[in-house]
Amino acid sequence: MVLLSFDIEEFDMPLEYQGEIPFDRQISVSQTGLGRILDLLKKHQVRATFFSTVVFAEHSKPLIERLLDEGWT
Repeated sequence: MVLLSFDIEEFDMPLEYQGEIPFDRQISVSQTGLGRILDLLKKHQVRATFFSTVVFAEHSKPLIERLLDEGWT
């Protein structure tokens, strides 16, 4: 048995290394990645659990709705 979980949050890694990334870009990078992960998991019929920051969820309502509609936990 394999158990997968994903933390979905705003992509702020550059900030941790004194880099810069606009907030909108932080959100869009994570949204793109989440969409690709969901497509891949669905294609291979793999289940997973997702954890999200409130900030990401508030700025990504269509993706959060997709998570719920597709039965992700």
